[in-house]
Amino acid sequence: MAEVEDLKQEIKQLKYENRSLHVLANNYSTGMKRKLDELQESEGRIQSDRQRLATYLQRHLFPGSSSVPPSIEASNTLSSMPPALMPSAPMPSASRVLPRSGSSREQPL
Repeated sequence: MAEVEDLKQEIKQLKYENRSLHVLANNYSTGMKRKLDELQESEGRIQSDRQRLATYLQRHLFPGSSSVPPSIEASNTLSSMPPALMPSAPMPSASRVLPRSGSSREQPL
């Protein structure tokens, strides 16, 4: 009889643990679903913003060809260009960038 009672107690304990684990798994699943939905919504906003930016750039940088949508390949070709062929801004002269020999190394914040 004592062994049967011990087994009944163990069954009760296991059922309680099972319910607790079920609640934890459900909470985790709900939280992950919410995060997934937020990520998908964020991705949609990013894609929309990217498209609006591409349209804006197309209109303002290439006003004569606004009927042709910009492509990803065009931006990839710029990033794969050798530095010598990439358009760049003129470099400032060294006298503007480097401190003079007599100047202090400490600079005010």
